[in-house]
Amino acid sequence: MPRGEIQRLMRTGQVRVNGGRAKGDRRLALGDQVRIPPLTEADQKPRERGAAPPAALVKRLAERIIYRDGWMLVLDKPVGVPVHGGSGHEWGVVDAMRVYLDELGVVASPELCHRLDKETSGCLVFGLTPKAVRELTRAFRDGEVEKQYLTLVQGAPKPQGRIARNLAKGQVRGGERMVAASDGEGQEAATRYAMHERFSFCALMEATLETGRTHQIRVHFQDLGHPVAGDGKYGDKSFNQQMKSVGLKRMFLHAWRLRLKHPHEGRWMEFTAPLDDGLQSVLTALRDSAPKSSRPRQTQPAQRVQGKGAQPRSERRGGAPSARRRGGK
Repeated sequence: MPRGEIQRLMRTGQVRVNGGRAKGDRRLALGDQVRIPPLTEADQKPRERGAAPPAALVKRLAERIIYRDGWMLVLDKPVGVPVHGGSGHEWGVVDAMRVYLDELGVVASPELCHRLDKETSGCLVFGLTPKAVRELTRAFRDGEVEKQYLTLVQGAPKPQGRIARNLAKGQVRGGERMVAASDGEGQEAATRYAMHERFSFCALMEATLETGRTHQIRVHFQDLGHPVAGDGKYGDKSFNQQMKSVGLKRMFLHAWRLRLKHPHEGRWMEFTAPLDDGLQSVLTALRDSAPKSSRPRQTQPAQRVQGKGAQPRSERRGGAPSARRRGGK
């Protein structure tokens, strides 16, 4: 069966283990019962690709490539672009990267090794060979990848802390599936956080994932009483309206840093992606609105790793700093 067909069955919940929907990282145990839908002859053939992603999108994403070699590719995903086609989208980031590599004449089949929500931006990792996909996916699944996000939340949490609350899926609100924090049910989940800047009614936080659950940061901060700015699903409506007044037009959640081992060479590598212009302008507006005597100290946590295929950010965004790719054991 083509790999893409397997991924489609997993994404649409058609593969079940012991009666429940299973994800690709589910580990089977002796005695588990696996059910897949009956396969037709057509299912076992590669599906024809749908509409090709627009050339302008392919070019835009290619300019946001942070790093590429023969085994992996790291992209600074923009907000509003889904990683996969489906659910009302004819194409996703994966399709655009396939077109880009095809145009370069590169023999590779990029596959995602983790996910970012459509409304989340930042570092996104692809494997370019089957072995690299397996190794990187395993590293993400087993918690061997350091993942840090920048998010703006309501109010002011403690300067640093750790949220350890299980996350349970399946709740439905307004016809939409939700994830909820739970003391006993669901999957274990833990998020560490530290404050970068405090404003009058919100705070810029760095969140480090110890686990990688669906909507983990959004639900954990909501459960803490400090929902993410611009989150239409788990956020606070009045806070979101307040954030619109300072120019926020999206959810303020950005995957700014990843640290992982190269899937072939085994050396540690670190990748970073800066906040986009829209998020930076929101922070500028918040800083400018504070009285001079109480303005927060500005920090520059998010810089960019320069890699093959990426145009230097300093040339594209008015002198924003670029960072180095870090290697070594």
